Amino acid sequence: MNSKKCPLYGKCGGCQLLHLPYEKTIEFKKNYVLDCFKKEGINAKINKFISAKEPYNYRNKMIIGFKIQNSKVVSGFYEENSHKIIDLDYCIMHSELQNNIAKYIKQLIIDYKIKPYDEDRKTGIIRYVLIREAIYTKQILITFVTSSEVLPSRSEIVKKICAKFKEVKTIIQNINPRKTSIVLGEKEKVLFGKPYIEDKLMGLTFKITSKSFYQVNPKQTELLYQEVVNSLDIKKDDLIIDAYSGIGTIGMILSKNASDVISVENNTQAYKAAIMNARDNNIKNIHFINADATEFINEMALENERVDWLVLDPPRTGSTISFLKNAIKLKPKKIIYVSCGPDTLARDLKILLEKYHITYISLVDMFCFTKHIESVVCLSIN
Repeated sequence: MNSKKCPLYGKCGGCQLLHLPYEKTIEFKKNYVLDCFKKEGINAKINKFISAKEPYNYRNKMIIGFKIQNSKVVSGFYEENSHKIIDLDYCIMHSELQNNIAKYIKQLIIDYKIKPYDEDRKTGIIRYVLIREAIYTKQILITFVTSSEVLPSRSEIVKKICAKFKEVKTIIQNINPRKTSIVLGEKEKVLFGKPYIEDKLMGLTFKITSKSFYQVNPKQTELLYQEVVNSLDIKKDDLIIDAYSGIGTIGMILSKNASDVISVENNTQAYKAAIMNARDNNIKNIHFINADATEFINEMALENERVDWLVLDPPRTGSTISFLKNAIKLKPKKIIYVSCGPDTLARDLKILLEKYHITYISLVDMFCFTKHIESVVCLSIN
């Protein structure tokens, strides 16, 4: 039995493996990946598993939902497969600082009588609060997600938060009037500070905005990206495609050894942050394209462009058949597939294995005590 217990375990569904000792979760994840591969008829072995030295308090992003339940304000994570919120006091997967900020904000919401949003009646204001922490710089970004542009006592709330927590460098209001399970809306306004915070990763500085993707476990992320670097024998005149690039982390890390890197990302906010990141780090041999990765690769294949290395890090849903087929047509020497979804990874690898073969697989435990696992698969052309 796990020595570090959580009173919410089995209710919120965030940590599916907290009943196991950490070492047992490693075996579970290895077997899960191999089972996904076998279902697709892929015979492969795992070359390396990188476990976490700190499997608790590692998450750098906290999403707190708000509701009225039993006539009182509750805030926390949604119960698995339900619309019910588990009232949160402390989460052992987030830092002490994030937990303290979440608790304080809940009290402010209660003190200032700001009503949580009721999705059935379409009344109320506050929907979510997002807390993002830059682990190395200790900077905090808070996003209030509201149903309209109205946020009562906004100035007082901002002042109180900033006075109590000096680490808070940015506060944003995100307006999401839609009836949707998607947390963030399109429109935002900055209530305090700059529209981003900064963190360090592998010697580079990265701007983190409210919407941009940034790996949830930065310390393990450095080990993950080192696996990508180790998988490539980059020459000075090589061209690298970095697909689903987010705020440009992988492409920027690889750029120091390459001639050119093209990073492709369809999220406009992440794309703009990537441009700023490259400028701030004085990286001039990387180019950012704000486009759908599939459409971009298809266009490159039509033009029969040269690509030496292809790195893709798609969302958990995986890539597309069209992307993978056209990636094969481009004939990069190696394809490095970074994945957080073993099932969709195996599905996509089955297509790539028509012309490529797997040379190396490493697993990095980014999401401790959950069923999720990050994979780095290196494929070489046949």
